[in-house]
Formats: sequence, C-alpha cells, structure tokens
Amino acid sequence: MSAENAGPELPTKRQRVLQLWPWLVLALAVVPAVWHVVDFPDDLDREFPQVERPNFSPLPPPAYRLAEAGDTIDRVAIYVSALAIVFSVVGLVRTRTNRGLWAVGLVLSLAGYWHAATPGPTFDGWYGLGWRTIGDRSAPVAQRLGLATTAIVGACLVAGILIRERGRWAQFWRTAREHRVAPLLIVALVLVIMRQWDPPHVEPVGYWPRWAFVWALIAFDLALVRLLPPVEGDRRWLRGGMYTLSGVGIWFALTIVGIWVTWYHRPIDRFRAIVPGRIFISAMPTREGLDVVERRHHIKTIINLFPEDTRFRSPRLPEELRFAKQHGIRYVLNSSDPTKSNAFLDETLRIAQDPNAWPILVHCHGCMDRTPAWWGIYRFVVKGDPLFDIMRDIERHRGYRPKATVTLLYNRVLPPRAPERYRNDPTATLLRQSAHGARDPDEVVEAASGKSNPERR
Repeated sequence: MSAENAGPELPTKRQRVLQLWPWLVLALAVVPAVWHVVDFPDDLDREFPQVERPNFSPLPPPAYRLAEAGDTIDRVAIYVSALAIVFSVVGLVRTRTNRGLWAVGLVLSLAGYWHAATPGPTFDGWYGLGWRTIGDRSAPVAQRLGLATTAIVGACLVAGILIRERGRWAQFWRTAREHRVAPLLIVALVLVIMRQWDPPHVEPVGYWPRWAFVWALIAFDLALVRLLPPVEGDRRWLRGGMYTLSGVGIWFALTIVGIWVTWYHRPIDRFRAIVPGRIFISAMPTREGLDVVERRHHIKTIINLFPEDTRFRSPRLPEELRFAKQHGIRYVLNSSDPTKSNAFLDETLRIAQDPNAWPILVHCHGCMDRTPAWWGIYRFVVKGDPLFDIMRDIERHRGYRPKATVTLLYNRVLPPRAPERYRNDPTATLLRQSAHGARDPDEVVEAASGKSNPERR
C-alpha cells in the first residue's frame, strides 16, 4: 500500500498512556473518597480491650470527620487551588498569544482558592468570609458589599475577556480539543456545580460535594498543565528552574494564607456550638484563638475538664488563665482527685443551665474524650436526648468510635442522674452489655475511699 493511501497513523501504546495520564490521576484521586466510606476501622482500645465498641453510624466515622468544614478535604482543596493559581500565572507569563484566556484561568483559580479557604458552614453560627456570605443577612453590610463587589469585578473581567475574544472561540475550542483538555474542563465545570448542593438522604452530609470540588480543581489543574506553553529561548533549563522555584514560592505563600483564613473560620481546634449562643466546646485554646472567639461570642465562663494539676498540664494554661482574668471570665478548673469528680460534674451541669454563665466554653486538651463525653452527659441528663443519638454524634465528632472509658463512664454516671430514662433507653442496655466483665477503675477507687466517684472523664 502506498504512503498516499495509508490511513492515519495510530498512536503507540506509550502515546496512548501519555494521553490518558490525566484521567489516571483523576481516578486515583477518587480512591481515598471511596475507601473512607467503605472501610470501618477496627482499632482496639488498648486501655480496656475487653469493652466492645459498636458503631452507631451507617458509614465509617472518619468519613464524617472528613466531611466537616475545614477538615482534610478542604485542606486538599486549598493545596490544589493554589497550584491552579501558580499554573495560571506561569501560563500568563510564558504565553505571547493567549494572555486573555490565561487571565480568565487566573480569575477562576483565585475564586476557587477563596472558596476552598473559606469552608462552610461554620460550627459556631458565625457568618464566615466565603462567597455565600453575600446572601447572609446576618453578616455586616460592608463585608457583603466587599465580597459582592469582588465577585462582580471578577465576573466582569471574565465576561469582558471572552467577549473581546469572541471571534477566536472556535480556534480556542480546536486548541482545547487538540491538547485533549476540553473533556477535563467540562468535567471540572460539572463537578463545581455538584459542589453547590448535597444529595438528599446521602451521608455524610457534605462529604461528596467537598470531594467533588477537589476533583474539579484537579481536573482544572491537569488541563492547565496540558496547555502550558513550553519554555523558549536560550538557557531554557535556567528559565525553567526559575519558573519552578518561583512557582513553589507562590504556592507555599498561598497555602499559608489559605490555612490562616481557614483557621480564622475555626480559631480553636474542634470549636463548635452545642447550644447556639450558650454553650461551645473545643480543644485547648491558644491566646489568639481566645481573642477571636471572645470578640465574636463574649464568653462569660470557661470550664476546663482536664485535670491540670498533673504532669500533663497544658503549656497553654497560664495564658488562658491570664486571658480569663483580664476579661472577667469565670474559670472552672477540674481536679485530679477522683473523689471530687462527682461534685465537679454536678457543678458543671448546673453552670451549663445558668443563664448568668452563658456563653460558656467547655474544653479539655484535644476535645476527643473528656469534652465529647461531657457533652453527651449534658444532652442525656439535661436535654433528654436519646443515648443512641449521643453516641453517634460523639463518634462522628471524634472520627473514631467513642473510647471504652466513655462506655464505662456512662454506665456509672447516667443511672443516678436520670434513672428512669436510662432504664428505658435501649442503647443504655447495649452499653451495659458491651462493658460486661470489665472492671471500672473508678469503682475500685470508690470502694477503697468509701466516697462516691461517678465520673473520671
């Protein structure tokens, strides 16, 4: 057969792989999302291995933690959106013909970056700094106007550039198809739209939309990589190295800023309202975090559930005590004396119901054990919530099953404080069965001292 009659040359196996590599990257990014909704951790509580710990959620607890605003998925979105900004800047600097389109890419990347860095909803009722704040009537008018103005300017820039280049749309589309980025851009657009709503009756709430946004940003990044113009001129290796170093520096700076903005949305680790406007829980706060929370909520009482009179005392305690004194905040501190835990628990439950003490911040060191356990006691004894809902929410808050000590604790402290409700609650029966044969160390202390000791955590 002559060369003139030969059909188009078929791509080699290597060329086909090179053509598919962006989709392979995108497929690999889907794996962690699927893994976290099918893999139930079977970790053993080494402190009390004989206590069974059932799951109370239909999906693995880590999936619920990942679905929370500002957690791992949103952090990944910050990293990937910052990368998109770097690629857009590099493309804008390198190109000589399509600066307008690279400018559009930069504006879109900046919008995605801000959306990633301002996760919502916030857990303390604060309006936040994200684009959705534009429609939040509780937010200051100046802030809403600032965000709306920024959004309008960005939209006008994109629209203006596209209108100016309308005669070259067909050429741009051909270029996108030749570089095999058109499908990536379409997928990115669809996934961004999916980020804006939660599928009804699909748990965990927010999980798949957050992943959809990450995948959209990855698809957009891959499209930008394929469109990047090559480095031209003499000493290309030197110019390429300069681009790389500059890009890494920009990416690092953007990541730091994005993480700080996310921190400003939740200035104390695991900070959330359990009774809006009245009771908040968190991990051990920093002075900076206390400043932000005090400005927003005007805290009147701080309850520290951790026994700070031990060698595990937090190094942040002195500055927290100074902060409380400077702002006239009542500070309630736990004791390591196990015979005093009963009185401390009753006192904190009483304070939690006192309007003169509101707003209250309740914390320990990590908000993983003591504080969620106290939160559950408050809900069961004071609010009358079902124990199943309480255990489920603790599980989702921690991202792991509640510790065995929570089971022992509830079996000990709930019956004397809400005897009838505890007796009729089916989950209470399950907790008793789970702890069958396990000796609570606090009961040993109680027997030795002859004093009531119903609460350790």
